[in-house]
Amino acid sequence: MDKKLKELTIIQKIGLLAQTLFTLAILIVLFWSIGVPELMRLVKELLIILFLVMAFNNHVLYKRKGFTVFNIIAALLILVSVLTE
Repeated sequence: MDKKLKELTIIQKIGLLAQTLFTLAILIVLFWSIGVPELMRLVKELLIILFLVMAFNNHVLYKRKGFTVFNIIAALLILVSVLTE
């Protein structure tokens, strides 16, 4: 059973790179914000972007429509919490 792996398009590669970079950025800002609670807004904004990128990757790359909806709902809930602060 020799299956050829599907080659990723440039958009899919950019999506995976963005997801990795936003995950690392959230970890760095979380570590950085230990003594500064004002930076939690930045963490929430990065989480919104990360959830939207994850929704894109789930829809385009992994073809998991249920997780796409979950990620969009999570991003919207975090957005509402940021806007109501």
